[in-house]
Amino acid sequence: MGRLDGRTAIITGTAQGTGETLARVFAEEGARLVLGDVQEERGRAVAKEIGDEAAFVRLDVSSEADWKRTVATAVDRFGGVDVLVNNAAILLLKPFDEISSEEFLRIVQVNQLGPFLGMQAVFPIMKERDGGSIINIASTDGIKGMNGVAAYASSKWAVRGLTKSAAIELGRYAIRVNAVCPEAGNPNMSAPFFPGNPDLTDVPHQMMQKILKDPKPVVPGSRLRDVANMALFLASDESRSCTGGDFVVDAGLTVGWYQDGVPSA
Repeated sequence: MGRLDGRTAIITGTAQGTGETLARVFAEEGARLVLGDVQEERGRAVAKEIGDEAAFVRLDVSSEADWKRTVATAVDRFGGVDVLVNNAAILLLKPFDEISSEEFLRIVQVNQLGPFLGMQAVFPIMKERDGGSIINIASTDGIKGMNGVAAYASSKWAVRGLTKSAAIELGRYAIRVNAVCPEAGNPNMSAPFFPGNPDLTDVPHQMMQKILKDPKPVVPGSRLRDVANMALFLASDESRSCTGGDFVVDAGLTVGWYQDGVPSA
């Protein structure tokens, strides 16, 4: 028996990276899926590989009309919506003083407005079904600061604020709202901002370079699966008492810094 048997989940940004991994992990646990992305060819391929229990829709998360169509697909195809995972996001790496207002607002439209519209779109359905789980994929950049990510980081801080406020308002309808804050995402999101647009698929994330040293070999994609497993926990009944929380998956990246020279283990 799967942990999500009989449940329908909408997941955004499923054509690659974290979203694709989320879709495959949820499918393994019995979920029926509506997968959304603006990358239609790859998104449809992922849904086809998963099988009949997955439907793909072209979804621009900043479009209210697209959200209405996506929720309607979930209702028509599978009878409702039990889980929403707001994963779709875009990245901008640029010096603070060079970011244009248009660039900043584009980040806000996708990374902040997108989850907001998604939550509004599924709320009536979840309310009718006496509950549900909303999972917003934030980032460790929404917990700490870093150079070059002023627009992106501020959008992820906003996602955390949205999560907490919505958790308070929607809890009376047994709708839980949580944020997952991973360090590991799709590494190639960063590639366009580096000379030559390098393939960063096999470049280790900071996850394995900080506090938690895993003695086992790092299997490609395994860190994304760690993130997906956290979302799976939040989508399942195992997390019935969890709402409004920040669930960090970063191997200790945001805990602090190991000070060389200080007596310790």
